[in-house]
Amino acid sequence: MAFEKEKYAAYHQDVIELIKQSHDWENSEGFIADGVINSDTYSQQKLRVLCVLAESYGYDKNGVTDIQSQCAENDLLGLGSPAVKSVRRLTSLLWALLSSLEHGQEIEETALHGLYRCNPNNLDRLQQTLARLAWINVKKASRADGTRMDALEVFRHATERNGSILAKQIDATSPHLIIICGEQPFRALHSLNLLGENVHLGKKLQLQGGENGPLVVELSHPAARTWNSYKKLHTILSTLFQSIQTSKSSLS
Repeated sequence: MAFEKEKYAAYHQDVIELIKQSHDWENSEGFIADGVINSDTYSQQKLRVLCVLAESYGYDKNGVTDIQSQCAENDLLGLGSPAVKSVRRLTSLLWALLSSLEHGQEIEETALHGLYRCNPNNLDRLQQTLARLAWINVKKASRADGTRMDALEVFRHATERNGSILAKQIDATSPHLIIICGEQPFRALHSLNLLGENVHLGKKLQLQGGENGPLVVELSHPAARTWNSYKKLHTILSTLFQSIQTSKSSLS
């Protein structure tokens, strides 16, 4: 399960071309070329984490925007925007989870207080966390705004247009842990048989998979009420931390 930077760089370009072939990318279906945000940093991680969400917003007419520019102070994912909850909440969870695993001890709830706020200290901390991750959307065509997600559209895009693309991305990022946010992205990847034989529907917040493949967990969407307090964030953290601690044999 090694991550190879050279192999990934080639796959990343292949993925961009595959998306271009199946999307009206120069007019109405612009997209973020998602995946690993910083290959050098990602390759050094003892726990390589792939975050999977449904779709992006605001890049529908911008052609191709490479996610690797996130760490060039562009903040294309919106960490510093008060209106963008999902990215900040999920990255906050990952900061807390990775910190807990590195220290071998779960971070206390009080250490999370203020983490959702948009300020320079949080932005720097969360930017550094993003650099350690891979981040993809199952629906590649970006939407014009952040209005309510069309669940059927997301599922159809993922399964009917992006199956081979998503398979290539999972293979190239070689994650130890896949965190999937939302029922539709999870159902789409499951129906495409991209999550392994030991991963099943209906087990939200339960760690699955492992052995010969990555660990997989389905979480609710970060904009949901289950994320809207530090107490609730800590509940998610605690569950993941304890589950991963008992599954360390799978992280090799």
